[in-house]
Amino acid sequence: MNLQDRTLVRKLAVVLVIKLAVLVALWWVFVREYRVAPPEAGVATQLLGPGNSEEKEK
Repeated sequence: MNLQDRTLVRKLAVVLVIKLAVLVALWWVFVREYRVAPPEAGVATQLLGPGNSEEKEK
C-alpha cells in the first residue's frame, strides 16, 4: 500500500467510527429507556397458534 491508500483507509476508518458513535449516541438518547412488554397470551398465540393456547389454559 502506498501513502495515498493508507490515508484513504485511515479516513474511511475515522468516518466509520464517527458514524458508529453517532448511532450509539442516538440510541442511548432516544431508544434506551423504551421497553416493550408484550402480553403473554399474545406471545403464546403467535407461537402455538390460536387454538392451542386456549386449550392449555383449561
